[in-house]
Amino acid sequence: MSLSVPRLAFLFDLDNTLLDNDRVKGDIAAACERLLGRSGSRRFWELYEDVRRRRGYVDFPHTLRRYTRASPHEPGFPRLADEVLSYPYADAAFPDAHDVLRHARRVGPVGILSDGDPVYQPAKVSRAGFTEDIDGPVLVFPHKEDELDEVQRRLPAEHYVLVDDKLRILGAVKERLRDRVTTVHVRQGTYARVGRQRGAISADHVADAIGDLLRLDLASL
Repeated sequence: MSLSVPRLAFLFDLDNTLLDNDRVKGDIAAACERLLGRSGSRRFWELYEDVRRRRGYVDFPHTLRRYTRASPHEPGFPRLADEVLSYPYADAAFPDAHDVLRHARRVGPVGILSDGDPVYQPAKVSRAGFTEDIDGPVLVFPHKEDELDEVQRRLPAEHYVLVDDKLRILGAVKERLRDRVTTVHVRQGTYARVGRQRGAISADHVADAIGDLLRLDLASL
């Protein structure tokens, strides 16, 4: 490795790691019910799941497009589109999430590595205020575990710390990078509950909340 390459870099997932995505989805579900009614809301979430199956990730803009094509005269749609596209993500940041990013930044460069669509997901990062806390890139891919060569090109380092709520992702990255990555499982949200049931999959470190990382000696990772 070149001497100019940092010894250690940090990669943080977004949804249910830095951002309470379960809360976001609950708020959007409440808006759907209020603005579209029960049947319209049910149709919206059917399209949401279909888009997620087809693309492999959540895509709210495409879900909205499909809904308005299917129901072009829905009077509540403009309000719903506005609430989804202008959701106040800063309000949904987990406690201490900003402090953790700044804490890590004192040790090495920090980037955000997320699955999702290439337009809405980076906007979420910015709207939540996380771009002000990091000095590395915001990397968004349909399947981030398949893009590790690009990740290393965009944020080169001798060693990485990957912080994520999904054990499946942590396991896939560990299998590829082996002793060049330290995995940290943050047990928040839906996938954290799934992770507890799959004892055969493990991470190098486990935290019950993102704020627990403030008490870790990150340089030692």
